[in-house]
Amino acid sequence: MNARKQRERMRQMATQRLVLRVEDILIGVGLAQAGNSVAGGRTTISPEVTSVVEMPMRLTIRTLPGQIPDDFVKAAPRIADNLDVAEVHVDRLGPSLIQLCLVPKIRRSGA
Repeated sequence: MNARKQRERMRQMATQRLVLRVEDILIGVGLAQAGNSVAGGRTTISPEVTSVVEMPMRLTIRTLPGQIPDDFVKAAPRIADNLDVAEVHVDRLGPSLIQLCLVPKIRRSGA
């Protein structure tokens, strides 16, 4: 595997880890709902990360029925803390779609 393909593969793996982490955080901050599985058991349904764009880091989220952007705005400080970023901005993209924009912390040299 050449170096360029290896870097791309590593970037894809890092993005996938971020997606799974964000989906877990959304569950942890109370944005998941109880639901039923096809097999008839109970399950947890969480908002789904549908795309990730870098620079600045933005994640498109498909919300669950009954959720509104304000639900995510209220949880934004907790999401930011869990992702170790300064802030999370929430933008409505359309019905059932929002975007989370991650604002990185400013790292001071020598601190």
